[in-house]
Amino acid sequence: MFGFIRPVKPELKVREVERFKQVYCGLCHAIKERYGSFHTMFLSYDMTFMALLLSSLEEDEPAIVYKRCAASPIIKKPSCIMDNGIEQTADLSVLLNYHKLNDTIMDEKAVKRSAARVLKAMAKPAYKKAKAKNPKADEIMYTCLKELSEIEKAKTASLDKPADAFARLMTCAVKDSYSNYTARILKQLFYHTGRWVYLIDACADLKDDLKSGLYNPVALRFGLSEPDLSKVREPLEITLERSLIDIYNAFQLLDIKRDYELMENIICLGMPMVTRQVLDGTYQSNGGQNRHGSL
Repeated sequence: MFGFIRPVKPELKVREVERFKQVYCGLCHAIKERYGSFHTMFLSYDMTFMALLLSSLEEDEPAIVYKRCAASPIIKKPSCIMDNGIEQTADLSVLLNYHKLNDTIMDEKAVKRSAARVLKAMAKPAYKKAKAKNPKADEIMYTCLKELSEIEKAKTASLDKPADAFARLMTCAVKDSYSNYTARILKQLFYHTGRWVYLIDACADLKDDLKSGLYNPVALRFGLSEPDLSKVREPLEITLERSLIDIYNAFQLLDIKRDYELMENIICLGMPMVTRQVLDGTYQSNGGQNRHGSL
């Protein structure tokens, strides 16, 4: 699932690198324990950021345990135990994976559509469990993706309309248990995070979408027939940077208990770096490493 939200490793302290890995592994183990191994295949840095942020609002810091896994079957790796933030992110990850597969079935063609159907069938048992735990979040995801699908079918030549639908989907991470003050800030933060992710993904997929004839709001908005963003880079940078500013402004208002510098690195360095790489065509998925959990 995407994977655009990541820190800039050379600018992190050693303990911050280890902390990011611990939360990543903790989220992976949480998904496996609650829903089985299948959904761990879809784990991304985006959801790790969500787990890191939600966990940072908890009073107690999660303990670290050492566990083996499929990616490290011999050596035990340090992993955060499941707290409310990690547990919540694990549930949302399963819901989002299922709805994204359903969206792929509706939007893609031939082989990708057939593969998504198979994966959706495999994902359904865990989805039902996650939906029972989070019916409100599931309803928000369903409603927003249905709206997004209608926007795509209409070939809407707008950046804001489809980005808004996806951005509102991400606000489902905000539970009713938060105070009104914290909930408002979190909704603002996750809204603009979702908006940024959607638009960055559209830019990254421009070449493939033009080739396959799939909906791409960037291509339609600027009338692009070639995967060259150089002529429209300035307006894209402005709208993407606007969301990054709103993310950081919201982040500064939260009562962060821990890992402030790590998340600040992600928001102020990592996301701007990915923005530049995607727009100039040098972006590589997972930093070009293609290894589970690599950073």
